[in-house]
Order: sequence, then C-alpha cells, then structure tokens
Amino acid sequence: NMSNLSNVYNPLFLKNEELKTALELLFFLSKDLDNNLKPILKEVGYNRTHFSVIFLSSKNFSLTIKEFLAILNIRKQSLSKVINKLKEDGIIFLKQKKKEKRKKNIYLKKKGIKIEKKMNQILLNKIAFAYKNAGKESINGFKKILINLMSNKSKKILKNKRNL
Repeated sequence: NMSNLSNVYNPLFLKNEELKTALELLFFLSKDLDNNLKPILKEVGYNRTHFSVIFLSSKNFSLTIKEFLAILNIRKQSLSKVINKLKEDGIIFLKQKKKEKRKKNIYLKKKGIKIEKKMNQILLNKIAFAYKNAGKESINGFKKILINLMSNKSKKILKNKRNL
C-alpha cells in the first residue's frame, strides 16, 4: 500500500510490507528514469545500452571493454554492435591503454559529450528537485541505501571514481 509514503519506518523493525513498498518505489523510479530518456534516445536513434555506454564513457571511469561487459551484463557481440554504431556516429573512440596494449578504453568525442550532457541534465534536474523536496537530512541516508543496494562490482568501480 503506497498511500502512506510519508511514514518513516524504523529500519530495525522493517516489515515485509515496508520492503515491498521500497521495491515498488524502485520499480517505478526505474521506469520513470527510462521514460525521461526515451525522447532523447529516440531522437538520436539509440536505446538503453547506447545510453549506458555513453554514460559510462563520459565519467572518466577508464573502463575496458571487459569491464563494460561485466557492468552491462550483455554478450560481447551485443556490446560490439553498440560500440561500432557509436564509433560510426562519431560519438565515441577507443584508445589503447599505455601500459597494456591489448586493453582498450572507451572515451566520448565532442558530439558524444553533447548528447551525454543533454541526457544527464534531464536526470540531474529530477535528482535536484527530489533532493530539494526531501530535505538535506535525507540525502546521506538515501545515498547509503543506494550504495547498499548495488553489487560489489559496481561499488568497486564507483569507489575508484567517487568518494563513497
């Protein structure tokens, strides 16, 4: 029952209903985030995987193809199709690592940076609105919950980039 969303639950006494409510909120949030990006993705002829590659390339994570495969949990063939399309469109480029010649990282070109900024701005505006309306005291708790919901693999990649 989502009618009582303003109740704050004591985490020590989490009940199944409260956990279900959290799951429902995450489900609808995920759908809403996707729907917010759909018009831009449609405009440029891309899908969610293209967005993920653009997003991860833009954050200077210095990810290899192997790491992209692990994060996105897709087949190499599927990732290759997306990467080739983004390369053809002048969105990304691949560059060999200096130390390890066999490993390549993906980076954004100017056109890719422009698309990434446009997509991110929509989501950043939503997050800013949510933060403002939830109040400062909610932000750190919210981040802790999100971090604890992530896989160890994702946490490791983010910890290398952000001070989590």
